[in-house]
Amino acid sequence: MTRSLLDLEDAATIDPDAYLRAALVWHFSEDTGSRLWLDLAKELDFDPLSDIRSYDDLARFPDIAEHLRNRPVADLVPRGLVHDPTPSVFETGGTTGAPKRLLYTERWIRRALGWKTAELRAAGFPAGEPWLVAMPSGPHAFGHTTRLQATALGSVLHTVDLDPRWVKKLILAGGSPDAYLAHLIDQLGHIIRTQNIAAITITPPIFSELLLHDELTDRLRHSLKYLAFAGAHLDDDTRDVIAELLPDTVIQNIYGSTMVLTTAKVRAGTEASSTVYDGYSPFVVFAVVDPETRRPVAYGERGQVRMTHISSGVFIPNNFERDSVIRVPAPEGSVGDSLSSPQPLAAFDGEPVIEGVY
Repeated sequence: MTRSLLDLEDAATIDPDAYLRAALVWHFSEDTGSRLWLDLAKELDFDPLSDIRSYDDLARFPDIAEHLRNRPVADLVPRGLVHDPTPSVFETGGTTGAPKRLLYTERWIRRALGWKTAELRAAGFPAGEPWLVAMPSGPHAFGHTTRLQATALGSVLHTVDLDPRWVKKLILAGGSPDAYLAHLIDQLGHIIRTQNIAAITITPPIFSELLLHDELTDRLRHSLKYLAFAGAHLDDDTRDVIAELLPDTVIQNIYGSTMVLTTAKVRAGTEASSTVYDGYSPFVVFAVVDPETRRPVAYGERGQVRMTHISSGVFIPNNFERDSVIRVPAPEGSVGDSLSSPQPLAAFDGEPVIEGVY
């Protein structure tokens, strides 16, 4: 019964409290839990099965980010999944230290694919038309999941690879990303000149550089119907300039994290300057807290993002992200908070936050 509840794909049919109880039993039972959580359970000053009764109680768990940097992947796999297809392993960008490794099970990838493609269709994504994506691939989940989305939407996918780790390392050493940006624009320009691109997913710094080339801007003004930004902060002034240059293009900002294995959903009807991002309850839940006290801030106030992911493949109950946001009430029936106006923190875990081009 526990596994069947965790694997339900229609979030609207799931009772969040029952889902949480099932997840705790799954991840903290000898027969089904991962070596990581079974080991960590011995160090906790509470019993997860009896003392955790609500999503708010998940704040009692430690942040396990450091374990995801160094533990063998085999320690992360729940024993209950031993007969399932081998999960994929993806890594974070390494903005705040050594990359962290996350397991993406086949079942979760399918669930997140349905969640994301439904949002794209609702937003006006031009399904069936050429899509250009300039985002990280390789060890990063974005490249893999985007290919699945393109297939589901019937769109030919054109890609330009992005190595965020190299650019951040370059900037940290006092160098300039200009040469790397020029390399990316050269590749993007070739695609835009030869293909009728209807959708683009890209980072704000790269697209801002792209718009300095009048020929490319003119082509996009006639072909581009959907533009999504991810990977770096998009300020309101930049967004306003882009909207003026591309008045017939739907512009969305993507907010998410490899640590919760998906993105938030843009709430329909919210204004561009105050976009609201909803979690994928009860699988992905956000909280907005004071970075010092770790207590929730008031609605309308700014705080640090705390993310939770709960599925049969992964349990990350208390992960602090490198962003501050404004706390917004979640939709009725959802768990946790919704978010608005994300901004990067200046530093995180003692390390400077370097966005670069991603």
